[in-house]
Amino acid sequence: MTDQANPYEAKTVADVLSELKVQVTAGLTDVEVQERRKTYGLNEVPEKKQSFLLVFLKHFWGLTAFMLEFTIVASFVLHKYVDVYLISGLMLFNAVMGFIQERKAARTVKALKKSLQVFVRVLRGGQWLQLAGNQLVPGDIIRIRMGDFIIADAKLIEGMAGADQSALTGESKLIDKNEGNILYAGSVIKNGECNAVVVATGVKTFFGKTAQLVQTAKPHMHMEDVVKNVVKILFSIVLVFLAITIAISLLHGVAFLSILPLMLILLISAVPVALPAMFTIGMANGSRQLAAKGILVSRLSATEDAATLTTLCIDKTGTLTQNILSVQEIISAEGFNAADVVRYAVLASVAANQDPIDLAFIQKAADDKTVVTGYTQKSFTPFTAAAKRTEAVVEKDAVQITVMKGAYNTMKELCKFQNPDFDKKVDTWAASGFKTIAVALTQDAVTKIVGIAALIDPPLPGSAEMIKKIQELGVQVKMLTGDALPIAKEIAVQVGIGADVVAAGVLRTGSDTYNTIIARNGFAEVLPEDKFNIVKTLQQHHEITGMTGDGVNDAPALKQAEVGIAVLSATDVAKQAASVILLRAGLEGIISLITVGRIIHHRIANWVVSKISKTLFTVVFLCSAYMITGQFVVNAFDMVFLLFIIDFVSLTFSTDTVTSSPNPESWSIKPLIKQGFVLGVLSIAEAFIWLYVGKQYFGIVRLHALHSFGFVILFFTGIFNILVVRTPGRFYRQPIGKLLLGAIIADVVLALVILKTGMFGFVILPTVVIGCSVLYFLFCSLLINDWVKVKVNHAK
Repeated sequence: MTDQANPYEAKTVADVLSELKVQVTAGLTDVEVQERRKTYGLNEVPEKKQSFLLVFLKHFWGLTAFMLEFTIVASFVLHKYVDVYLISGLMLFNAVMGFIQERKAARTVKALKKSLQVFVRVLRGGQWLQLAGNQLVPGDIIRIRMGDFIIADAKLIEGMAGADQSALTGESKLIDKNEGNILYAGSVIKNGECNAVVVATGVKTFFGKTAQLVQTAKPHMHMEDVVKNVVKILFSIVLVFLAITIAISLLHGVAFLSILPLMLILLISAVPVALPAMFTIGMANGSRQLAAKGILVSRLSATEDAATLTTLCIDKTGTLTQNILSVQEIISAEGFNAADVVRYAVLASVAANQDPIDLAFIQKAADDKTVVTGYTQKSFTPFTAAAKRTEAVVEKDAVQITVMKGAYNTMKELCKFQNPDFDKKVDTWAASGFKTIAVALTQDAVTKIVGIAALIDPPLPGSAEMIKKIQELGVQVKMLTGDALPIAKEIAVQVGIGADVVAAGVLRTGSDTYNTIIARNGFAEVLPEDKFNIVKTLQQHHEITGMTGDGVNDAPALKQAEVGIAVLSATDVAKQAASVILLRAGLEGIISLITVGRIIHHRIANWVVSKISKTLFTVVFLCSAYMITGQFVVNAFDMVFLLFIIDFVSLTFSTDTVTSSPNPESWSIKPLIKQGFVLGVLSIAEAFIWLYVGKQYFGIVRLHALHSFGFVILFFTGIFNILVVRTPGRFYRQPIGKLLLGAIIADVVLALVILKTGMFGFVILPTVVIGCSVLYFLFCSLLINDWVKVKVNHAK
């Protein structure tokens, strides 16, 4: 990126302000903003919309679609035109339904993106406001601080900043920006602060786009590994039985082409066709539910990770505490009074920064009516981790002084200040959870302490109760804070985390880091790299880790954690790194996130069990029945029809009413396979019993009648077993979701209508056969299978 990347780079600040017709001390008026909005539009780049037609056609592309299309061609060659029409119609219906669900999910993501806007400090009509970044127009005066994410090209008016432009240039080197330089959209401010005037927005910025907080990269999901393993097992079972069936058919002189369509359909049955749609719908519904509670999920799969969360590393400020500091007590040094302490602290502050410490002193001055007029702030040096203080040069009556405020030990060393009484008081404040700020001034080359002030950021109401609830959910809580050890201990005790809090230095020198982390309730005096290393160490020992944070320095740990949670006061960089953003103070959002995540996990696990049992039952029963009777009890169309109507019901698993587990979930495949195989084997035995009854007592021997009877067996076994797998306990103890119940009833009604009217080529079965079948499979599923399922679950 060259210095002349923006035409405003070469112009002076005065020329730019004149050209944009804005006063640096007042900003734009509402009228001016509206006029410019008409000219420049919102500060955003319209997303390139994908063709609806292409999105729709994707439903006819892929392994499953190809196999169905091949089946249609094979049926056409065999002159089975009814199968051709019906299978084609089902494919079209499935494509339409899938397209509708994708559009709903896309609207959810769009709503999330809209909610996850960057907020900026803007000077409008002489007042500093917090506005959404897309409201910026050229000529706006903005305040930029460390941690800000720049979303419009802006020219520095005063101050300085260190900008990370790596997202734009690929170079990680920090670029110093001073008065007259351009800050480009997409940059991240790593240090310093400044005022700037917006010179370009939206498509007019250098890169022609606004960086978005919603990540487009698809993260790896633990569930995908489980599904892959399940599919491998199912395919192995299917391939073995199909190979045996094909071999027997060929030995009996059956033409391979005539059985190929059904073989392909059975192979398709092992593919979890509905899982992506079910998962997307479930995640989208969960995200909408969480958004209503003030929790924004920036990637849909974050709730899956929350379900398996085992350890939560929690920040103190803004999460456990209110992040609203107030001055509780002031002690002035000799020669000064309390009003002096407040006055000089305010002069060493900048209101536009909205810094909690600055605001505490500004509010105290307003409450006490402390006079701070008559002073002119000539320069301001913001707080940095190295300096640990803010500093300003102020002038009054042609006399300049330097005022400072910062950490007591820092200011004490700077001023060579010795006062045992002050030291003792600071220790007392720290033990009570107070933050001590020392105020000093330099006049006539002499730097001296003006006084000290105790600031408190009390725990949020209900923090202790929320911590207890998180722990009751089986999640370990570790407090990580940069505050001094006495303050950290006091807050940890108040909120119920525990008193076993130590300085983070033990992690840098010890060898058994993991056990040290697990043994302690929290760590104080934590550095950014400590947070990252703690998260990584926990992950290396198979802990699913969450991390809360709000600052630039928290971003690496937030990005590393499976569940990175940016709290209410988080900087834009922290929000960008996190997968979850809280829009309300406190921990209630985290509890909701865990609970909703576990509910979604439960629904997906139910679907996987259902898929395993259904596939095992369908393939083994059909192939075994063929080997025994020499006939297929269903044809290709029957199987395709079954796949679609059962999968239609399966999609509503994503909305079922299930309970949240009291402990962290896990994607252990063995319990799912065990339950699925047990139900599958039971269903096979029950199906053969009823097939025998059908032949011996109902006289169903003709091929077409057998197809209808086979459809009855496969359909009612699959549909009623859904009621069994949806809950680990007895089926009647957990209320069923309205949509799932409605889908099951609709499917049963549709099947009964088809069987009694002979639609789609089915042979009409006697009412007594259908009625007895319904009662038999209800009995098998809800009494036998449900009882065995409970025994299997208790034997885990």
